[in-house]
Amino acid sequence: MSDRQDFFERSEEMMRFYREGRYPEALAVVERLAGEFPAEAPTTSFWRICLLSVAGRTEAALVFMRQAMDEGHWWSERQLRADSDLAGLQGQPDFEAMVAQCNERWTAAQADSKPGLFVSEPKPGPAGRVPLLIALHARGSSPERDLNNWLPITQNGWLLAMPQSSQLGSPNSYVWDDADKTEAEIAAHFSRLAAQYPLDANRIILAGLSQGAARAVQLALKQIVPARGFLAVVPGNILMDDLEMLARSAAGKVRGYLVAGGKDPRYEVFQQAHAILNRNGVACEIEDHPEMGHEFPPDFEQSISRAMEFILKE
Repeated sequence: MSDRQDFFERSEEMMRFYREGRYPEALAVVERLAGEFPAEAPTTSFWRICLLSVAGRTEAALVFMRQAMDEGHWWSERQLRADSDLAGLQGQPDFEAMVAQCNERWTAAQADSKPGLFVSEPKPGPAGRVPLLIALHARGSSPERDLNNWLPITQNGWLLAMPQSSQLGSPNSYVWDDADKTEAEIAAHFSRLAAQYPLDANRIILAGLSQGAARAVQLALKQIVPARGFLAVVPGNILMDDLEMLARSAAGKVRGYLVAGGKDPRYEVFQQAHAILNRNGVACEIEDHPEMGHEFPPDFEQSISRAMEFILKE
């Protein structure tokens, strides 16, 4: 296990406290992680700012944000604007000045950022045509964070490809905010994979978590990659009007599988998406986890098996 995987596994305790509204306990975990994983400072610093802000400690959040930026850290303006935990900071003069400075740093870093691709070959190695799963990381994440959840499929003979977006959220986190750029990068990755491996054209699936899941749905429906279907785990923002149009264009060609958490704030959206897809000719199954939030479900390996069985059904 890499240090980064260890970091994110150990951050689950913080996420649990956060979901329960136990912000002081979550903050204590973040402070401990910051000491143990100094390379993850951009992430732990952002979490700390969010926790201080959502707990109503506005001045402390601003002071810590300035300290973190004085150490060279930054975050994209979109991340600083979109996160609801930072609502109490919006419009504050000090915050606005720091957002402008972050945007300057982001612009300089983004100019040099390139897409990446992490590939895990099937075990044992390829024999004949190989099925392919392309799994997209969540917003503000990276392939390393999600790798262990998808890796078991390689034991069943599947090739696993995990793209890393070129779009930066912070120095060590990546987002899929620009849909056109996302499509171009995934199409290019697929072309390289098809040239390198003897892919089984009948067993190609797009998948992802959160924002990565939403993009996987769009990519599959638009056939940017010639996928049989998609596996979307707690997909992020999906525009219903766009989904309806895309579903109609893909009717009868693509099948889908949604994994939904009952405690996820977007749970009702998952139900709506499920209904829209089926109503417009895209056969879609939904797997409900009533006690789950915005995360991978327990025993996710079984979810993958059920999804593949449904998607590849003749």
